Amino acid sequence: MVGGRRATWQLIKLLPGVLVAGGCLWFALRAVDWSTVGGVLARANWSLAPVMGVLLFVFFALKAWRWTLLLEPVASLRVRDVAGPLMIGFMANNILPAHLGELVRVHVLGRTRDIPRAAVLSTVILERLFDLVAILALFGVGLLSGRSLPEQYQQAALTLAVLTGLLLLGAVVFVCQAKPCLRLAEWVCERVLVFLPQKWRAGLLEMLRSASGGLGALKRPRLAIGIVAASVSKWFVMGLMVYVSLKTLGAEEVFAPSLVVVGVIAVVILLPAPPGYVGVIQGCFTVVLALYDVDPNITVAASVYYHLWQYIPVTLVGLWCLQKTGLRLSDVTEVESVPKDGGGPGVRG
Repeated sequence: MVGGRRATWQLIKLLPGVLVAGGCLWFALRAVDWSTVGGVLARANWSLAPVMGVLLFVFFALKAWRWTLLLEPVASLRVRDVAGPLMIGFMANNILPAHLGELVRVHVLGRTRDIPRAAVLSTVILERLFDLVAILALFGVGLLSGRSLPEQYQQAALTLAVLTGLLLLGAVVFVCQAKPCLRLAEWVCERVLVFLPQKWRAGLLEMLRSASGGLGALKRPRLAIGIVAASVSKWFVMGLMVYVSLKTLGAEEVFAPSLVVVGVIAVVILLPAPPGYVGVIQGCFTVVLALYDVDPNITVAASVYYHLWQYIPVTLVGLWCLQKTGLRLSDVTEVESVPKDGGGPGVRG
């Protein structure tokens, strides 16, 4: 009986992502001529495949290096120490719904390196902030550096620049005045957000406290500069992967659009999505590249090629890293939350 309720709940959690994926796939494939796609694949420049492999490696190397910088106030770790949990987390994102891979890597690193999970979680929250700033910056550069788009899109680039500046300002204030900011957040939750359930307000405050716990790295200039550089560099590398995918399938003059594609993907995957973001990536490619008059047949073929690089190697490496830790897949696929006391993530029994 309990197993039946659990299975039903799992299906309910998958439903929003499945609906999003279905809508994105319909949008991406509605104008595709499959015979033309066959010709695109036949003419593709597959000699660029090694470049994709190198870029993928560099992306994860930069992400692992940045994680060591964020973790330095908590524990001194090498890149290879965090690479395994990182890849396991990305593998979990490819096979689990609801972005659970982030909690999985927190769980694995905390368990294998005996680090408080709450401290590890704080670094993951900070990663999201830096990723958002880097993505918005590259998105704006892509919009402004490509061929002229309609005025509303140029206006969007200006809006993004303002948002990026506000995010940076907010981050600086939070770093310099963490305690007053937390007291203000507590006051807002107690006096203003009273209409929200107590559990939600407590969760918001706990997230902010976790983030403040990981701010030590930002107070050291060397670490802060490295974190910012790694954040921008890794998303630029991901933009290059989109660019190489499009060039492989025959697209021309798509460097700036590639940066825009990455920005859109990074924002849209925050919405409910199925494991592996199936359909979401194809929809993002289609929406953006239609603005630049790229052949939709090339767009879909390139999106699938890019997606396969994000899915197959990452999942296989993640499974290999999981096997090296001695953990089982079932040990990490049911992670739900990180408790306030900094212990291990809750696991459904």
